[in-house]
Parts: sequence; structure tokens; C-alpha cells
Amino acid sequence: MIKFFRRIRQNLITENIFSKYLLYAIGEIVLVVIGILIALSLNNWNEKQNLKAEEIKLLKEMKVALLSDKADIISNIEEHSSAAKSCAILLTVISNKLPYNDSLDFHFANALNTTKFSQISSPYETLKIKGPDLIENDSLRLFLNDYYDNSIRYQFAIQNSSQRAFDAAKERQFELFTSLRFWDKMKPVSYEELLENKYYISWLTYTVGERNWETSTFRKLNEKIDRLLNLLDIEIKKSN
Repeated sequence: MIKFFRRIRQNLITENIFSKYLLYAIGEIVLVVIGILIALSLNNWNEKQNLKAEEIKLLKEMKVALLSDKADIISNIEEHSSAAKSCAILLTVISNKLPYNDSLDFHFANALNTTKFSQISSPYETLKIKGPDLIENDSLRLFLNDYYDNSIRYQFAIQNSSQRAFDAAKERQFELFTSLRFWDKMKPVSYEELLENKYYISWLTYTVGERNWETSTFRKLNEKIDRLLNLLDIEIKKSN
């Protein structure tokens, strides 16, 4: 097309028809501008497509990470619930001064058993490096920020506090049990003395509340993950 205009322009110059030459010169300029605009538009479209592909890739990685978090959270809920149940059983046994039987050894150990939450944050760290605006959905972006910057930090703060308390409890309970095999079974040095041990009774009472509280926060975290997974699925399906 540009060669066509150039040929006409040369003919007009040769024929010395200035007005027509000017008209065709303007037309040629307009054509060049349109070509540039089309090229820019295609370039912008390609850039948007690349960003969208990058976004979807990151969202899929986040989904995998959240599914891993969810599995870990469910495991923690089960462990904390089990420990709280053991504490409650022991409190009932102690308050009623029930006779010792070796099935209690499991509960003595399980009451002291601890678990740690481990989560994957690498996709979110990648998002922070690339810029949060990479995710177009405002609700999803804000929800991710709340989950990682608030909820996860809060859960780890609880865990760290609980871990310090249980580390201290293990030190105190060395004298009460023949061993601290809290992952298996623990036999009391003197069951009769343990029934009257005020420290141990108060520790069991505290632990029931602490375990139930931590279980509750894990359940809330699990609910947030379910909502995030739903939002992620919606965005990922849009690209299909």
C-alpha cells in the first residue's frame, strides 16, 4: 500500500499537480500512523496475554500450595482435638479418683503431644516480587493478602506461644513420669501422687482450653482456604 502511494506521489510531482500531491501525502501519513497504531495495539494485546498467562500460572501454583496447607491444617486439627480429648479423660479420671489401668498411659502421653503447622508461602512471595497487581481480581488479591499477612501470622504466633508453654511443661513433667515418650506411652512414677498433684491438674485444665482454642483457629483458617480455593478455581476456569 505504501508503494502504491509512493508511485502516485511521484506521478503527481511529475505532473506538477500540487493540491492532489498534498492530499495523497496526507493520506500516506495517515496510513503510516494507522499502521503504527495497529502495531502498538498488537503489541499491547500480546503483552496482556503474556501477563494473563503468568497470572494463571501463579494462581495454579497458589492452589497447589493452599491444598498442601489444607492437608496440614486438617492433620493439626485432628492432633489437637485428640490431645484435648485425652486431657478431658484424664481430668475425669483424676477428679473421680478412678483406679489406674495401663490404657491411661496413652492419654498421659497424648496430652503432652505437640504438632506444628507447616505451610507453603513461596507462590505468595513470588506475587509480592512481581507485584500484587498481577492478579486482576480485586477480591482475590485482598483475600490472599489477608490470608498470608494476617491469618497465617496469627496462627504462627499462637503456635509459638503454645510451643513455649509445652516445652516448659515437658521440663516439669520429667519428675512425674518414668519417661517422656509423648509420641507413644507414658507411665506415671506414682499414680496415687499424680492424682493429688495440683500442678498437673491445673496444666491439664489449661491444656484442654488451649488445644480447643488452637483447634478453633485452625478450623477458621481452613474455612478461609476453602473460600480462596473457590475464588482461584473461578479465575483459572476463566482462562480455559
